[in-house]
Amino acid sequence: MARKRSRKGKGGNIFGIVVTLAVVVLLVGIGYLLMSPSKTNTLGKPQHFSIRDYRNDGSRLAVPGNHYVLEGRIESIETIGNDRMIAISMKNNRNERLPLLVTKDTHLSVNLTRNDYFIFDVECRTGRDASGNEIKGILVVKNAESVK
Repeated sequence: MARKRSRKGKGGNIFGIVVTLAVVVLLVGIGYLLMSPSKTNTLGKPQHFSIRDYRNDGSRLAVPGNHYVLEGRIESIETIGNDRMIAISMKNNRNERLPLLVTKDTHLSVNLTRNDYFIFDVECRTGRDASGNEIKGILVVKNAESVK
């Protein structure tokens, strides 16, 4: 008498392989997310940010909502109404100035002083000038830390 072959053996093996592959892919994905740097940094390692690139192609770097962590020296501070506009020079380009807006609603734990170095957490915004024209790439300070 011939023995009946069990179907369960073949189907069970394929199902087990698929489940194992899915678990491996899931674990690799979770590991990648945990190991990859966040695009939205908090005050941490300053990112490479070229002032020249920002001025030449600001629309690429200055997408509203983008966050950057920048390190620079305050070269000047101007008061505009209740807000302040600061100009910083960065280590990779001491000759050019990058304007940052510090709004009246920004509560910093440090005093911003001319000629001192800071790490700035900035967010890109879009605004309007006095004539109502759109201005892209306004860098608004969200937080700052003194560099010792």
